[in-house]
Amino acid sequence: MKIVITIARSYGSGGKEIGKELAKALGIKYYGREIFEISQGDESGLYAGDDESIHKSSLEEADALFKQQAKTIREIAEREGCVIVGRCADYVLKDMDNVVRVYLYAPLRDCMRRVIRLYELNPEDAKSLVHSMNKTRGDYYEHNTGQQWSDPNHYDLCINTSGLGTEKCIKIIQNYINMKFD
Repeated sequence: MKIVITIARSYGSGGKEIGKELAKALGIKYYGREIFEISQGDESGLYAGDDESIHKSSLEEADALFKQQAKTIREIAEREGCVIVGRCADYVLKDMDNVVRVYLYAPLRDCMRRVIRLYELNPEDAKSLVHSMNKTRGDYYEHNTGQQWSDPNHYDLCINTSGLGTEKCIKIIQNYINMKFD
């Protein structure tokens, strides 16, 4: 069975890194921003850049881009096992039985520490960035799904990454996959 793992994550929780390492551990592909590039390859005429470009474009363009990305996500999930980070993939694939939906989060102080370490920001700027990115992600999710991004009811597994590290988070997710699809 081709298993698809979707990962939604709070900013600074380590979700992107965990997603990439999980894909390596499972021997499957990782998709994040790559979804934009693949969606763009369909000659839709939409710019499929980064998250900020969505908010700078018109609402109509953003909606069309989301629809194209959702189509791409469904095509990938039907074709292969993979890890998809972000892009409302948990919602897009909600009707598929071979999907494990994961939400990764951490307390603000831990997210700030990670952001400070990665981007060499001062604490105030790190705090502001974490809040801003989480608001952007939440607004994007709510706009495209009509649901709350951090609601645990949308996910099979919610993990507080604080103090666990990448390897332990991967083991937790792998154990869950093994139990669910045993």
